[in-house]
Amino acid sequence: MPLLPTARHLPLSIAISLALLSCHATAEQRSLSQGWLFQKGAAPGAEQAAFDDAGWRKVAVPHDFSIMDKPDGTPPFDAKAVGGQDSGYLPGGQGWYRRHIALDAADAGRVLRLNFEAVYMDADIWFNGAHVGRHRYGYTAFTLDLTGKAKAGDNVITVRVNHVDPSSRWYAGSGLIRPATLDLLDPVHVAPDSVFASTRTASAEKGEVDVRATVVNGAAAPVKVELVSKLVAGDGGTVAQERRALAVPARGKADVAQRFMVANPKLWSPDTPDLYTLVQEVRVNGVLRDTRRTRFGIRTVTVDAERGLRINGRQYVLKGGNIHHDNYMLGAAGAPDADRRKVALMKDAGYNAVRSAHNPASQATLEAADELGMLVIDEAFDMWRKSKRDADYARFFEENWRRDIDSMVTAGRNHPSVIFWSVGNEIPEQASPEGVKTTRELAARIRQLDSTRPVTQGVNVDSPDNAPIFAGMDVAGYNYRVHLFGSDHATHPARVMYTSESTSKDAFRYWDPVGTMPWVIGDFVWTSVDYIGETGIGWMGYSKDWKELGKYPWHLAYCGEIDATGRKRPAAYYRQVIWKSGIDPVAAFVEQPAGTEDLPDREYFKDKPELDWSLHDLHQSWTWKGQEGKPLKVVVYSEHPEVELFLNGRSLGRKAVGRQTEYKADYRVQYAPGRLVAVGYRDGKAAGQWELRTAGAPAAVKLSADRRQVRANGEDLVYVTAELVDADGVPVYARDGDRKFQVTVNGAGALAGAGNGNPMDASSLQSGERSTFHGRLVAVVRAGVTAGPIDVAFAGEGLPVQRLRIDAASRSKD
Repeated sequence: MPLLPTARHLPLSIAISLALLSCHATAEQRSLSQGWLFQKGAAPGAEQAAFDDAGWRKVAVPHDFSIMDKPDGTPPFDAKAVGGQDSGYLPGGQGWYRRHIALDAADAGRVLRLNFEAVYMDADIWFNGAHVGRHRYGYTAFTLDLTGKAKAGDNVITVRVNHVDPSSRWYAGSGLIRPATLDLLDPVHVAPDSVFASTRTASAEKGEVDVRATVVNGAAAPVKVELVSKLVAGDGGTVAQERRALAVPARGKADVAQRFMVANPKLWSPDTPDLYTLVQEVRVNGVLRDTRRTRFGIRTVTVDAERGLRINGRQYVLKGGNIHHDNYMLGAAGAPDADRRKVALMKDAGYNAVRSAHNPASQATLEAADELGMLVIDEAFDMWRKSKRDADYARFFEENWRRDIDSMVTAGRNHPSVIFWSVGNEIPEQASPEGVKTTRELAARIRQLDSTRPVTQGVNVDSPDNAPIFAGMDVAGYNYRVHLFGSDHATHPARVMYTSESTSKDAFRYWDPVGTMPWVIGDFVWTSVDYIGETGIGWMGYSKDWKELGKYPWHLAYCGEIDATGRKRPAAYYRQVIWKSGIDPVAAFVEQPAGTEDLPDREYFKDKPELDWSLHDLHQSWTWKGQEGKPLKVVVYSEHPEVELFLNGRSLGRKAVGRQTEYKADYRVQYAPGRLVAVGYRDGKAAGQWELRTAGAPAAVKLSADRRQVRANGEDLVYVTAELVDADGVPVYARDGDRKFQVTVNGAGALAGAGNGNPMDASSLQSGERSTFHGRLVAVVRAGVTAGPIDVAFAGEGLPVQRLRIDAASRSKD
């Protein structure tokens, strides 16, 4: 009897077919965060598998090469950058990535899917020297089928990024800016992008969950499949289950529609973000071939002009903030921990909603929103066919919008946090017949994929020109047009409205209608968290022609109610008060005395337009050297109906506050060092207080970390905050107390970046050499891939070195 040839002696196509038929391993997803090699600029021949990349730089993904220091170690900021003020004076350009992957024969023969969550932008991808795909948009996920293209041994992924400037109105970054993974699947499996778990009905007594999915058979023979589907609660208990037999044709698929009943479900909402997991197991002849887990929530979303926004029948209002996608000292690198932190900062500050302006949100953002109970407007585009910048996505819209809409919806539709889909923001052609037609086409495409969520758009067109646009929407997003809510309601009484963008300094004016007009369901401020680009709009606003912004070295917008390091600014405390959040029910801040501003160019644009994004120049400080005996303006915010201000124990008067005073009280106080205390009263009794103390010279640095243990996976991040304090532990805020620091990280981790939130400090974000800004500095530490201690040291001029230890645990303990 002749022996069968081994796989290595067979033609490649036959060997792969045998491997597909014999492979019984369940689904596996491998992170591709580590092991990438990078080269900026042109790299002729780099797409070839045999290319010599030994001298390339080792990087971890997500990665942004625009934020990297130059080869000579100088910072990346450049006054002559093509993107200029829009990009924060940071460059785009071309970059190459290569990743070697070792596969054994069995893995090489599996169904292989290469997943990129986002590549900015215009990316070409090769696998083992063969071109396998191109993806133009910089913010949508895409998958490349590598089945049959892999080999046993070394395989090479090559990515060329071609970021031509100017591509954006804000800082976009460049490179593999979100995670990359490799799926290794059995030929018989649940198609990952096919799964959709939606809620039909939800009550305290019963939840109905509809599940759609597709089982794929990549083998050359038909198969009989048993699909076992389970709904698993957060405590691990199975609450519903179904077994179904399917006949899947050769090289074919079988679509599945199921409905599950859940008794006494734990409904997802901003107050109770309970989650379930759909577990789908594919068995052939009793052998498990695939397992897919999809997290979802049981909840309904409805809107109308009489009862507003309801989740599970309960009314909510959107306490919202817009965010851009960058993570400051990491640039546009969407490290999952960094994206999650941004959502957590907003939640802690009282926000309950985020608008992903103006591109689809990352998976980490949506997962954090699911877990924390944040509501999300997931937005597709900032432009359609007409460009806002010469090299933006308008170049690619006509050819690519369908796949990019599909990507946004399939990536987001299982997240209960996503309540609306937005098709665009301030689109240049929005009010034209062409734009109205595109609006309807985009909305129709979304509804084919997900009919359970309303569709919206951020519109900056006045009435009546906005009517044709909003006619194609379920919910109307108004940018900076609070004055239209009453008159538009009279004309369109069924229209549901919200402010998709508002100015922070006008917080009360934009928020007040939410409490008095049922058809107005919320407000999203521009912005909740500061970002790179649109330089200086939070300090000086725009020029009157809407083109000129802050000159170099400005690089931050400086308009975030939470600064770029994560510190709440006075505007965030005021918003907490007008929302009556109870987080900080009374807070007091001091207006910067005229002529002492700690940043220049406050009046750079003297003739400002009506819209002005500049925040009030208020400070959480009672240290004003040189102002002794001079009157300072103190602003007190309060949820309580009365406030009283004390200076060094002496009352400066009690005042009534409320809607009629916009929940704030102003005082003129002759400055004297000591203690300034604001007390809030309810029913005549003290109900809360806020204290500011005069600080002395910096004596120490106080370190804190958002966690002290990480996984040794090369991905986990720790944010370490350094704050200057005087000899009595009082925070040092005055700029004359700021100090230069050298941050070093040793052991089982590395410094990923360090920043201070100073919008004009264009020094390196990576070197670890950084000054404090208003007494604060934040460093980001990335875990390595080996377990052990991580030592973080802050050495400040004239101050004792402070150290902090973080422990990186073995990945086997995940």
